[in-house]
Amino acid sequence: MSYNLTSIAVNSTGMLTFMQSVNTVLLGGWMGVLILIGVCSSLGLAFYYMSQDIGRTVAATSFIAFGLSIFLRAMSLLGDRVLFITLIGAAIAIAFTYKNS
Repeated sequence: MSYNLTSIAVNSTGMLTFMQSVNTVLLGGWMGVLILIGVCSSLGLAFYYMSQDIGRTVAATSFIAFGLSIFLRAMSLLGDRVLFITLIGAAIAIAFTYKNS
């Protein structure tokens, strides 16, 4: 299997344009989702290790995931659908945490 990497090297004037071209050429638009999954899984494990409370862990992780997804969407590394999914997930997690308090 061969990859055509000429479109990555042609228009890489900065770090953001390079990341956007790698996202479209090599990863098919999944770079932001992979970054989001990696950061949120490590934060979720760290929060759960420190607090031992799954409700607070899910609420904090989903809130941070939504904040990170806003920045990734601003850099055009994430689609609108994923942004709305993280918004809905954060709202549901915070609503259930507020109900249990």
